Formats: sequence, structure tokens, C-alpha cells
Amino acid sequence: MKDYKIAMKELQQPFNEEDIEWRVQKCGFKGGKPWAMVFSYVTNRAIMERLDDIFGIANWKNEFKPGPSGGNLCGISIRIDGEWLTKWDGAENTNYEPVKGGLSDAMKRAAVQWGIGRYLYHLEVGFANINKDGRYTQKIEDKNGMQWVKWDPPQLPEWALPQKDIKIDGSELDMNEVLRKVDQDNMTKDESIAYYNELCKEYRLNEDKKKELAARFAEYFNEKTIGETNE
Repeated sequence: MKDYKIAMKELQQPFNEEDIEWRVQKCGFKGGKPWAMVFSYVTNRAIMERLDDIFGIANWKNEFKPGPSGGNLCGISIRIDGEWLTKWDGAENTNYEPVKGGLSDAMKRAAVQWGIGRYLYHLEVGFANINKDGRYTQKIEDKNGMQWVKWDPPQLPEWALPQKDIKIDGSELDMNEVLRKVDQDNMTKDESIAYYNELCKEYRLNEDKKKELAARFAEYFNEKTIGETNE
């Protein structure tokens, strides 16, 4: 079993765009034109694959039970240091395929309790890009009538996409390995700054690459900056 802190960081990383689905939250017409407010969520398939990849198929499980007022509760359990830890959440049955949809939504919410896909909650309100070649279809109606439209989701911001390795003269600085070392050595912020400076010198990073690397460290510490660095 890998280090718990590293596993939690990996668990909470952003997903690829193809693992994100979108739903219409509100819709209508304005000035005779259709509009739709949409929200995003991680697919259950992607959630299961991430749990498999990080913990292995034998070290996590899910279970369901009826909710207190209908719907379903889902518990996702992960075995940590030989002990099972479970986090629960629930959802109402859905309008389409009620039981299947309710179970699926309950698991997605339980996954958020573990931090899986929680970053999506920080997205600003998104509006669909309505166009004739859109990926999704939605019925929009009001007192003036009804219309079926096609739409595409809004573009995800860079921070909501998986980290890419920093390319340096055709090679790559593996950010997963860099952050894994920060975790394994239990570095403080000051120690990580020293490590940052070592990497800048070792890879002879230019100013743009230094800023990119600094941003990755800052994201790890959930801060806007990792502080001033010394050459």
C-alpha cells in the first residue's frame, strides 16, 4: 500500500475531459434565444478506475442502502493500514431510470466525500454553447413554446485539467515524481522552495519554466505563490 498522503493527493487530482459529464441545471429563452446553465460531474467509470489504480481492486469497495427519506445511500470504503474507512453520501432517485440513476448519483456524491472530483465544485457557473453540431441534446421550453437544441459544455479552466509534465528541451520534468518526493520527504514550504531552486538550476530553467514550476508547487500548497526564491 502506497503512502497515505501520496494516495490522497493522487485521488483528488483533476480528471481528463473525457471523464467529465455535464447536465443542464436550468434553461430557458432570453430574447427569443435558448440558453442553458450546466454543471459537471465525474463519471462513475472514471471514479472506479481511479480507485483501482491508486488502491488496487482489493483495497476499496462500495455498498448501498436505502436513504432515510427515499433514494439511496452509498458508502465508499478504502483499506488504509489494514483498517477499513468508509465515507457515506446519498441521492434521490432520478427521473430517468430512477433506481440506476439514484445509485449512480449516490456513489458520485460519496466519492466527493473522499475528495474525488471535489475541485469541480469550485467552477464558476457555466453556460452551454448552443450550436447545431453540439454533443448533447436538451429540450427547452417556456410559455412561448418548446425547442430541442444541441449544445457543447463550456471550456474547463487549466487548473481543472490534469497536470502536464514540464517539457524542457524535448525532455520532461515529471511533476508526479517531483510532488511524490515532496510528500515522501514530508517537506515544509521552505524546504520545497529549496528543492524548487535545485530543480531550476539542475534543469537550467528559463524564466517562463521557472514560473510554470513555481505555479505547480503553489498549487500543491494551495497558495497563490510558494514565496520568493533565491537563485
